[in-house]
Amino acid sequence: MQTQKSDIKFRITDIARNEFFKNGYKGASMRDIAVKSGVGLSNIYNYFKNKDEIMKEVLSPLINAMDEITETHNSPEYINTDIFTSSLYLKEHTRIYVDLLIKYREELKLLLFNAHGSSFENFRETYTDQHTKIGLEYMMKMKSKYPHINIKVSDFFIHTMSSWWLSILGEVVSHELDHHEIEEFLTDYVAFGTAGWKKLMNV
Repeated sequence: MQTQKSDIKFRITDIARNEFFKNGYKGASMRDIAVKSGVGLSNIYNYFKNKDEIMKEVLSPLINAMDEITETHNSPEYINTDIFTSSLYLKEHTRIYVDLLIKYREELKLLLFNAHGSSFENFRETYTDQHTKIGLEYMMKMKSKYPHINIKVSDFFIHTMSSWWLSILGEVVSHELDHHEIEEFLTDYVAFGTAGWKKLMNV
C-alpha cells in the first residue's frame, strides 16, 4: 500500500513538473495535472495540500543542491587564501556549478522566471539577502585567520555580487548552451571573480 502511495505521489509530481516547465506555476492547472496523471483531482489533495506544495516537491532537489553549496561556502576548507591561487579549487568550483546547471536547467528556469504566484516568487530577494549575510560572515572569518587582508568592501557591493550571480545563472539557463559552452563560460567566470576578490582583499 505504501509503495502504491509513493508511486501515485511520484506520478503527480512528474506530471506537475512537466506542466510547470511548460506553462509556469501560474499557468499550470491542477485539473490538467489530475487528468494527465490519471489521479482524481480530489485524490491529489490527499497527497498535496495545494499546488504550491507540489511546486515545493518539484523544486526540492534543486533547492537542496543549492543549500548544500551554500553550506560549504564558509566551511573551514574555504577559509583559506589558497583558494585564490589553487587551480584545483577553480576546477572543483567550476565543476560544482556546471553540474548544477546541467542537471537542473529546467528547474532553474522555473525558479528564476516562472515562479510567480508561488511561495518562490521572492526567491531572488531571499537568496540575495541570505548570501549577502554569508558573504559578510566569510569576510570576518577570513580577517580573523589572516589579519593582514582587507575586508573593507561595502555591504552593498557584496549584495550586488550575490544578486549578479543569480542573474548569471539565469542567463546561462535562458540560452541553449551545451555542456562544453557552460563549462567554458563558468571557467572564465570563476577565474575572473577569483582574481577580482583577490585584488579587493589584497591577498
